[in-house]
Amino acid sequence: MKRRRLWPRYTEDERSILRRKFLGHWENLDFLEDFWNLIWDERDLQQYRRVAKVWRLRQSGKKFGEISKELGVDPRKACALFTGYNCRPYLVHMYLNRKRLGKPRPGWKWILERTPKPTDSYPKHSFVPNHIRAYQDILDFLAQFPVVPEDNPALKFFGLATRWVGERRAILFGFLLGFLVGDAGKQYADYEYRSRHYAKTAMCTNMARKVSNVRLLRYVQLTLASIGLSSRQGRSSRDIIRWNSVTSNILTWIINICLGLDSGGRTSLNPVKMNWLLSCPRGFLVSFFQGLADSDGYVNRRNYYVEISSVPNSQFYVLLLKSIGVNARFHPKADPRQVRMPLYQGAQLPIFNPLVASYRFREVVEYAQSSRLFHSNQTFMLGLGK
Repeated sequence: MKRRRLWPRYTEDERSILRRKFLGHWENLDFLEDFWNLIWDERDLQQYRRVAKVWRLRQSGKKFGEISKELGVDPRKACALFTGYNCRPYLVHMYLNRKRLGKPRPGWKWILERTPKPTDSYPKHSFVPNHIRAYQDILDFLAQFPVVPEDNPALKFFGLATRWVGERRAILFGFLLGFLVGDAGKQYADYEYRSRHYAKTAMCTNMARKVSNVRLLRYVQLTLASIGLSSRQGRSSRDIIRWNSVTSNILTWIINICLGLDSGGRTSLNPVKMNWLLSCPRGFLVSFFQGLADSDGYVNRRNYYVEISSVPNSQFYVLLLKSIGVNARFHPKADPRQVRMPLYQGAQLPIFNPLVASYRFREVVEYAQSSRLFHSNQTFMLGLGK
């Protein structure tokens, strides 16, 4: 049976940091405000206060036996609270993480990928803005992530190079946002009985097992990889393919801040709050609508229009599409449930992603070629941003 890993004793550097804190302004918890969406409760605060008291009593010259009687704990527990051995209260280690990371830039906060634990006391971190005010905030957020490795399965699937992803990171992120608003299922932390310190979210999507959907999910895998998140096919059936991402605080931030949804919000019922999209360049908006259309889109060739289903967001989508010159309208007027645009404008954008190359995309290409809107592969080149 595998033995549980124990917390080691504090290092000299950690002891020095904690000594200055607990013998100084130990009651100041402002460092917690430098982390985004950090969850802590009265139990965590009590443990933090107990550690601070042990350090101050120890500084006054008291032995662990005396400290244990004063606190009403076992002497070994009093010793552990001082040394950190197999005992590192949550807020204490969050303070150590904050000291290592430093102060975030104004208007931004740190996110730890997981709660500190003995096997990973200083988890992988990112920084995020408290609010999205402009497109530059998105670019600054994306700039922190490393390149996607050459052996990434999505890169291999599409036959792409790492450089291709690096040059189109923002476009990929726009597609991911659209897909999250569309078909992507969201596994919120509220459904996880173990979650307490971080509200992590996973993307869990079920789709019919079709070639188009496999390509779509591989492309989503690539968009997630561009921000350091892995995903893969879960346990699937002959007719249904299930695609799951890792649980991540980054996904929670994307849903809450980028999409403007409250925890537990559903895009089929709750409108997104994404007015910041109006400040984004055309290419980013096109990619966002591709993520929507490849999950919730439909081509009506008889009536020459492309349709995107959305009950709560139809009017907002019309506003966005008109900002990039698309003559879109919501339907029906009395109770908007879809956004419709002329098929020729859907082909010009293009509204469906050329790399995913779904059957809907092929329908639009056939229309474009038959009406001589483009040369043989011009639509495909536009979609790749070339």
